[in-house]
Amino acid sequence: MGTMLAVTSWNYNASARYLKIFYNNGSGELYHPVPEFIYNNLLRCSDKTAFVQKYLEYDLHFTRITIS
Repeated sequence: MGTMLAVTSWNYNASARYLKIFYNNGSGELYHPVPEFIYNNLLRCSDKTAFVQKYLEYDLHFTRITIS
């Protein structure tokens, strides 16, 4: 079995509406444009990885760029 991917840290720029998500394998993703209420909901959520998968990865309103 492989290692489960998990969110380890995040950074949000409210004026530019950029959200950076970093994972336990060292990779990261940049999402844009992310409204502040989405970021606030991420902060309130106990399972950050599930939140990212449900609300960011498959949302056509956000551009996702992989950070290596």
